[in-house]
Amino acid sequence: MKRDMDLVRDLLLQIEEFDQGFGGDVEIEVGDHEPQVIAEHLRLLLEARLIEGDAVPDDQYALDHIVPTRLTWSGHDFLDSVRDPEIWRKTKEGALSAKGFTLDLLRDLAKGFIKNRLKSGLASHSKAILAHNRDS
Repeated sequence: MKRDMDLVRDLLLQIEEFDQGFGGDVEIEVGDHEPQVIAEHLRLLLEARLIEGDAVPDDQYALDHIVPTRLTWSGHDFLDSVRDPEIWRKTKEGALSAKGFTLDLLRDLAKGFIKNRLKSGLASHSKAILAHNRDS
């Protein structure tokens, strides 16, 4: 099975949304994905230390089922870097051109796009202030 980074992002968004802060189990909406694909991606998120969760024996499959309980600090950081849909689109395009989809690459690309957005926003803001001061 290949990692589906759109699914990774979606799972992190769901866990963040449905986590009530009490350390309880977070229910995941499967959507169009097969349950074993969701289970494997949750396992990958746990291995990457982006989430915490409980391993629950599954009678249907040989592997335990992962029930997420919360995002970790790293999970929140990664999600914050790819939350914006436009940043996520650009990040995926950058990763495709680099022919790689590592978690670190995605995080670094997303941070780069966010920094560029901040720089252009600050530059626009500075120009507006200068224009306002000049007109005053």
